[in-house]
Amino acid sequence: MFQRKDAKTMSDAALEFKQVSKSYGGGGFVLNQFDLTVPKGRIVTLIGPSGCGKTTILKLINRLIEPESGSILLEGTDIGSLDPVELRRNIGYVIQQIGLFPHMTIEDNISLVPRLKGESKKALVGKVEELLRLIGLEPEQYRKRYPHELSGGQQQRIGVARALAANPSIILMDEPFSALDPISRIQLQKELIYLNKQVKKTIVFVTHDIDEALKIADHIILLKDGAIVQAASPEQLLQSPANDFVREFIGADRFRAEEVQRTAHDVMEDAVSIGQQASIADVLEQLGRNQISNLVVTSQENSVVGIIGFEQLRYSNESAAHSTRVKQITKDVPTVQKHTPLDKLSGLLAEHPIIPVVDESHKLCGIVTQAGFIKKIGLSRERGEVVL
Repeated sequence: MFQRKDAKTMSDAALEFKQVSKSYGGGGFVLNQFDLTVPKGRIVTLIGPSGCGKTTILKLINRLIEPESGSILLEGTDIGSLDPVELRRNIGYVIQQIGLFPHMTIEDNISLVPRLKGESKKALVGKVEELLRLIGLEPEQYRKRYPHELSGGQQQRIGVARALAANPSIILMDEPFSALDPISRIQLQKELIYLNKQVKKTIVFVTHDIDEALKIADHIILLKDGAIVQAASPEQLLQSPANDFVREFIGADRFRAEEVQRTAHDVMEDAVSIGQQASIADVLEQLGRNQISNLVVTSQENSVVGIIGFEQLRYSNESAAHSTRVKQITKDVPTVQKHTPLDKLSGLLAEHPIIPVVDESHKLCGIVTQAGFIKKIGLSRERGEVVL
């Protein structure tokens, strides 16, 4: 959960602003004794009207500007004590203009920062291949091309790969998709959500597009006049807006009461899970014992990794059932929280037979199944309740 200063332990915080103040001459303070804590491994969007401090926050993080007072901690270290150049080499940055070097190949663009940090050429070849595959571009087809030979969407994918190349602790994204056509933009939004499930980076994302913020964010920070008006998940923001400014800025049409009457908590049931190191034989035993079609796959910390069921088992070599690990054939699946509205949940269930319900730390709380959802919604309608 997004919380203010000192509410989280150091190990949970990727970034902390403590009593930070910043002004630009005689215009007054853009930020005044500003506190903010960003948890690790989440996509956090900054939204708000022009002049609210969004871009100032990004520039302070990578020390393009310096605060008048206060401290900014990156994974517990005060960035004011770090060499600015070294700091920036350990922060990924993706901007609207993309910023690829036109005279460099795609391979050279992606590997630029690791080369500056002294990584070997042999290691970089493998890293570029891995990153290109991660963003959905075939290495042999794209690595020797130049930026002008790629579409805008492909160039922005390269920008994301370059930001990941140095394995940064945090990635800053300043309206990275705003210059793209609508189709490319929607596709990249989906890919960013999927990508961060794989790499689990902390992403601070500035956008003016409310729909984009609601779609991609784990947490949204709504700013006004350099202060946080509300910090919440998209679902919480829509369910419980802090005040009239939140309603007005997000848009009154997004607060239709009938859409938040019921949530995932109302249709959730107990989950049957299995560890990702279990064997296929263990999966079959669990499925048979519980008479179900799918299991939730979890890590040692009970975080959701994905699901596994008969669909995945069909493609597993029968002779390898005792040696194949669950993690090798786990299917990625979206997750929701207890307060996720039913309209969003129903859309996910149209594409997935089972949706895990998680808490703020991505720990498993329960599941919603297609059959269970239909049954409970049917009972609610018989009682005359509003369900969506």
